[in-house]
Amino acid sequence: MRSPYRKLLVVAFSLLVVGTGAFWMATTSHAARTERASLPSTTGDATACDLDFNSDKEIILPEAGGTFNTVAVGDAAPTVAVVGKQYVSASGLKTVQLQLIANGGHNFAEGIGNTYFWLDASRPVTSAIWEKRAGTDFPAIQEMRFNFFYTFEAMPGRVFRSVSPAVMRADDVRAFPPPRGTVYRLVQPVELEDVAKPGIVVGKVLTNRLQVGVKPEVSLREQ
Repeated sequence: MRSPYRKLLVVAFSLLVVGTGAFWMATTSHAARTERASLPSTTGDATACDLDFNSDKEIILPEAGGTFNTVAVGDAAPTVAVVGKQYVSASGLKTVQLQLIANGGHNFAEGIGNTYFWLDASRPVTSAIWEKRAGTDFPAIQEMRFNFFYTFEAMPGRVFRSVSPAVMRADDVRAFPPPRGTVYRLVQPVELEDVAKPGIVVGKVLTNRLQVGVKPEVSLREQ
């Protein structure tokens, strides 16, 4: 089965090539730099994070038989964000807006097979990163906020989407883009609806945890 988000990856990297913004890849060497890390400041810069990650989700799908735990297969596309406005919040913390333009994942679970999710660009949501303590930049808190589409091998021909945006939060970000080992967790469950039958909740993503730059411990072949 071909991953639905591969076309998004091509589009995202095309944007990076023609754009004027700088491009960084999240690598160990980046995180190891000795100079002080600072929050992004140039509006329009496009930043890619290679999310070759350990990831696991808990999903409830009554039509498919209940609750399932998915694990990453290991071929996730990079997540790409564009840097937006930088400002100081009401609490005095430097904050930078981010806009995701590419995001996707491929997982697997017994009972539902291969699962794919990809960014719903038709419903954009502003993400952000902000310092924990005024004047320090890092460590920082980052939230990736986005709507998404979802498919399950056990339910062919159907496409699901998030009813409300997912919020993935990392509470200890040490650089930007986030270095290897940074952990994100889903802030609250996200309900799913069938694109063909909007307004009816058919499932829910209960939990999600991912770790940047860490390959899955178990490599699962595509079915």
